[in-house]
Amino acid sequence: MEQLGYGKYIGDNIKGLPYGIPIYTNEIANSLVREFNIDITQAKKIANVNLKRIADHQDLERFQKGVYYRAKHTLFGKTKLNPISVAIGTYVNTNNEIIGYETGPSFLNKIGLTTQIPKNKYFATNLYQRNGSRVDKNLNVAIRKPSIKVTADNYKYLQLLDAIENKDNTIIDAIHPEKVIFNYIKKSNLDFMKLIVLARKYYKKEVLLQIVDIAAIEMQ
Repeated sequence: MEQLGYGKYIGDNIKGLPYGIPIYTNEIANSLVREFNIDITQAKKIANVNLKRIADHQDLERFQKGVYYRAKHTLFGKTKLNPISVAIGTYVNTNNEIIGYETGPSFLNKIGLTTQIPKNKYFATNLYQRNGSRVDKNLNVAIRKPSIKVTADNYKYLQLLDAIENKDNTIIDAIHPEKVIFNYIKKSNLDFMKLIVLARKYYKKEVLLQIVDIAAIEMQ
């Protein structure tokens, strides 16, 4: 009876989800732990078994290990899942916890510092492995190590400081890059003093000096 309860609970929750968003086995398992007061190991087994069963009979597709999505039928076939949405859910925002941020050439392009469009998205994440930078070929993203542990309070600051440091030496072709950065800081409501403190503690001296120069624009 309990097993039937698990399957119905999972199925009912999935029915309420929009099409085309990632459904993570780990998140389903954590939900089972809260709902049925079972341990996480058992919850993961139940989630894996039931998601596979649901996928065999409903509009649920397996994207990769641990990731499913609801596919909608259209005149052109079933809808697909955007890999970037999976990357964000894996490396940036997991279980409503910020663990990473977009960085590198893709972020420089996003904020207008370069017109170059990289092949991969770049993410700095707490899930970075000690064996160095790597590319997740399934999701077309490059994984980087953040300067410090990423949190909801610091990720925007680290993201901006990474852009200034520009470890990838991406060509900056904005006419006035310092003004682009200054405008981004103001638009994002970042605190210059916090940027200076983080730059002094975790980044090269050149990054600190650039932040100080950019801060001076406000006084002009």
